[in-house]
Amino acid sequence: MAMWKYGLALTLLVVGVVEIVLALHRGLREAVMQASPLRFKHGESATFLLAGVSALVTGIAILLYGLFL
Repeated sequence: MAMWKYGLALTLLVVGVVEIVLALHRGLREAVMQASPLRFKHGESATFLLAGVSALVTGIAILLYGLFL
């Protein structure tokens, strides 16, 4: 029953790391976003960084939920 927690947390951690890498690596971000129909070049890096940090924190919180209760 509790295995879904680890799957979700792992998925969020991987997504968070990928988004942070995209935020910090301009060339890779440009290559990935080239096919995107909607582009917001001014805030792409900050958006990826915020989404990545949010996914990482959520994944860690899911893993640690119940540990301190």
